[in-house]
Amino acid sequence: MSDTIPPIHVPLRRSALVAALKVADLALVTASWAIATAIGRAGLSLERWPSLVGVLRSEMAVADALAVAAYLYFFHLVLSACGIYRSHRIAPASRERGELATAVVLASFPLVVVGWWLEPALLPPHFLVAFPIAALASLLLAHEAFRCAARLARSAGRNLRDVVIVADGPSSLGVAMKLASRVGLGYRVVRVIPCGSEPPGAGAPRPPAEVARELEELLAERPVDELFLALQYGSAQPLARALLLRCEQQGITVRVIANLTALDCAWTTVDALGGHPVITVATGPRDAVQLALKRAVDVAGALVGLVALAPLMASIALAIKLDSRGPVIFAQQRVGLNRRRFRALKFRTMVNGADRLQKHLEHRNEADGPVFKIENDPRVTRVGRILRKLSLDELPQLVNVLRGEMSLVGPRPLPVRDVTRFDANWHKRRFSVKPGITCIWQATRREPTFDEWVRSDMEYIDNWSIGLDLKILAKTFSMVLSRDGVH
Repeated sequence: MSDTIPPIHVPLRRSALVAALKVADLALVTASWAIATAIGRAGLSLERWPSLVGVLRSEMAVADALAVAAYLYFFHLVLSACGIYRSHRIAPASRERGELATAVVLASFPLVVVGWWLEPALLPPHFLVAFPIAALASLLLAHEAFRCAARLARSAGRNLRDVVIVADGPSSLGVAMKLASRVGLGYRVVRVIPCGSEPPGAGAPRPPAEVARELEELLAERPVDELFLALQYGSAQPLARALLLRCEQQGITVRVIANLTALDCAWTTVDALGGHPVITVATGPRDAVQLALKRAVDVAGALVGLVALAPLMASIALAIKLDSRGPVIFAQQRVGLNRRRFRALKFRTMVNGADRLQKHLEHRNEADGPVFKIENDPRVTRVGRILRKLSLDELPQLVNVLRGEMSLVGPRPLPVRDVTRFDANWHKRRFSVKPGITCIWQATRREPTFDEWVRSDMEYIDNWSIGLDLKILAKTFSMVLSRDGVH
């Protein structure tokens, strides 16, 4: 079993594509607002229609501009809550169109209330009719163009997802060929694991434990995005449960082709692949509305924190520079969502090159499990001890939050060195959500064992809500202000 996590090179990341789509959607909604405003002022008289340039040049009170900006953000949240930005890789185009129509109706409803019942002069009836029509039409065209562009990108070998296929007998080859031949889907088959007899009909099928062990060894060698199960109903249930358990423990998405078995783990949705029903089994939070709110809280909190704490962060940077040689910011490879690596930012609290000195201090490790910790680490600088005591060394991770690599609340991101030493599969389910700056055990000022630490992460994942996040943030903020610090 390999003890390394190979780096994953993704030339065109889906996150970049989704970010571009979000910006395009907001631009189209803004343009629809301008068009509807022109129509609302002129009514049905073409002679009275002002040009769009005239509408854009017209003066707008600051309060009105802020109200429009707030509504555009609300529209974005509704789009996210309706699932517009989740993966539609194998979903039919009709599903996305239905979600767009639902989002436009829900987002337009508050305007109808304000325009027809409260302030008809503010939002004329012609505006209320024109805006949702323009918004829906432009969004449908944009998303259809995005689907075409995504298919072209995948056909060119970009934005691919690595998949493993577990299948019995001839169906294994059939599913693999279907995935490989439909290049527009963007799936890259990295392994086909047969579970029937080899060759077919030569004898008893492979034992479930043997197939599960082969999958487990593969997952330890490299990150895998999805697992496709193509098994016959009935006798395959013991094997399916064993494989689903391993994937659930590590937060890997599972797509079960055809009606396989009653599933009681994680959560499921049904998609389609070439006319075949596909059951998707995934872990982690599912509530789209709350996830959108979580991202809103992350972005708002990170922006406010960076602006409000800018003088403090500048003072910390100066103190680090005066105290010891080396850069102000320490960037380290950490393992985040879906076991993808990212560079976590911190204020440097150790001597320059401290990471290279760690191997000489391994024998002094005081922590249980795979993590490394020394109470009186000789590499920590004078300023670093103060920053750690006051929990100020991780303030630069607000930038990671803005970039979408972290959240304000979530399991703490671990260095690659620690992750490679995990000795239990269930530990890896912590990678099914974004890592956070603070978490449950930090907010409660506990020094848990590693198993207790991971169990608290599982408790957070299974019971997550926006209210829980706010509660953890409040406790963390209170502890920092009380100078007790967090671990």
